[in-house]
Amino acid sequence: MARVILVRHAMPEVQQAVASTLWGLGDSAREDCVLLAHALPMDTAPVVWTSAERKARETAEVLALRLGRDVRTDPRLSEVDRPPTWDRDYREVAASYLAGEVEPGWEPPNAVVVRFAAGIAAASERADTAEDVIVVNHGLAMSLWMASRLPLDVVSWWKSLTFPDAWRVDLDAQTVEHLWLGGREGT
Repeated sequence: MARVILVRHAMPEVQQAVASTLWGLGDSAREDCVLLAHALPMDTAPVVWTSAERKARETAEVLALRLGRDVRTDPRLSEVDRPPTWDRDYREVAASYLAGEVEPGWEPPNAVVVRFAAGIAAASERADTAEDVIVVNHGLAMSLWMASRLPLDVVSWWKSLTFPDAWRVDLDAQTVEHLWLGGREGT
């Protein structure tokens, strides 16, 4: 398997009356994506893979433009399926979900891991083993997948993610490398 660079999408413009799957990026988030693109290695696969959700797709499009890559979407890379209503206590609810609490209407964690792993595998199959595969995705799904592959405290790791963020994962070597420290705080 090629190494995977997991990129959490940039900070979306939150619109409480709009489902989070439809949130897009503002100008400052796009600027963050340009900065992130300069921090990524140049020897990456020719395609940037992404969730179809707008904020992830827009992040991937900026990265791909800067790196001279194509963009392809894969619905298996989407965020955890959950109710679309705005919740002021989202961080608390999401943290308890990651810790194993059952949240009504939320996609079961094991289903997320299986789906996400299939998306990662499909993206990796199409890459030369010497190339890093860039996958733009979301904090919860990425955290669940990482915790299923490597020993880490999933809640703490998720809380440490920024918007955007980038991690190089080599499952064969069991290593994780943080590639960029310039993101905006928040989960």
